Amino acid sequence: MEGEDWIMGKEGFKEEYRLRVELFQKRLKEKELEGALIFQPADLFYLAGTSPEGHLFVPPEGEPRLLVYGEVERAQEEAVWNPVVPISSFKEIPLSLADWGFKGLKRLGTEMDIISLKLFSRYQALFPDCQWEDISPDLRTLRMVKSASELEAIRYSASQHAKVFQYIREHIRPGMTELEIAVEVETYARRLGHQGRVRFRGQEQGLPIGVVAAGPNGACGIGVPWTIGGRGLSGLYPMGASTRRWETGEPLLVDYAGVYGDYLVDQTRVYFAGQVDRILERAQAVAYEIACSLAEAARPGTTAGELYALAVKQARQAGLADYFMGWDRKAGFVGHGVGLELNEWPVLAPGQETVLEPGMVLAIEPKFVFPGQGAVGVEDTYLVTQEGAKPLTQG
Repeated sequence: MEGEDWIMGKEGFKEEYRLRVELFQKRLKEKELEGALIFQPADLFYLAGTSPEGHLFVPPEGEPRLLVYGEVERAQEEAVWNPVVPISSFKEIPLSLADWGFKGLKRLGTEMDIISLKLFSRYQALFPDCQWEDISPDLRTLRMVKSASELEAIRYSASQHAKVFQYIREHIRPGMTELEIAVEVETYARRLGHQGRVRFRGQEQGLPIGVVAAGPNGACGIGVPWTIGGRGLSGLYPMGASTRRWETGEPLLVDYAGVYGDYLVDQTRVYFAGQVDRILERAQAVAYEIACSLAEAARPGTTAGELYALAVKQARQAGLADYFMGWDRKAGFVGHGVGLELNEWPVLAPGQETVLEPGMVLAIEPKFVFPGQGAVGVEDTYLVTQEGAKPLTQG
């Protein structure tokens, strides 16, 4: 089945979008808000089926309305909610809402986890008497549990991504540079329909769609508290593949997000060329053991923090705690939600009290980093069920 068959926003999914909006509106009423202005692309898509340059106004009751700068025809074609209202100026937002019957708004919500100071200042100027609240946690919480249609889309990405990792096993070899391997991987993935981009919530970081890290490059710091990032090609973008060759006796870590349609999966595999240091082999085996334990324990009622604690306990029992999830500045998590974005909730991190529910989709990624030698580990995308987390990714 082609990737476009899974693109959300079709007429047959309108009832699902209606349910999403109603659940979000319930949150607005609980906060006693008169509406919310949504602008972040993934949130726009989740609630409206399209992500144009513009704003989605969600009232406490009734259908939302899209205010769009240009590309109106495309927005009308893709959007679940109509009419789509064209605007040519930021100043038209309150005028358009007033025409719709929403005047003198006093309490509004927006996505304060990612809004810039400049944009927020403009909102404040447009609605000078308004009190603003952060509705990002509400949206991110709603997005944690995937619907049947979302799970189908994720399964499709997983099935396509399995072909990529099969291709890797058949086509990579020692002596190739990280960049040559990345070109092989990404070219083949694009032929399968990979979007070529990965949505990541937060500040722009020049995020690549994946990482190829050979030997010591697996232990490079990248300026953000992630486990693996690679060296990259420049100091401006210190992530991803470099021109370093993969040599015999070294681990090669390949970590790629698969986005075939709208929803993504996250997957990591490590390849050994020849005989590697025994501690790397042992750490790789322990990483698989931790992943299996977390998948077994990831049942409804378990908290995200409990899974993290279990992972750390196993790493400590194996005598590898000093290298678990980094060796200098460690990553403060061992897994995360995935969906429209790479870093969705819940986060498997210390003290996180989010309780797992059926339908959550998690990337579980226990990894070990050894300075001067590289990184090993595993990552797969799982679906939380009553019997534990079941793997969606393969290969």
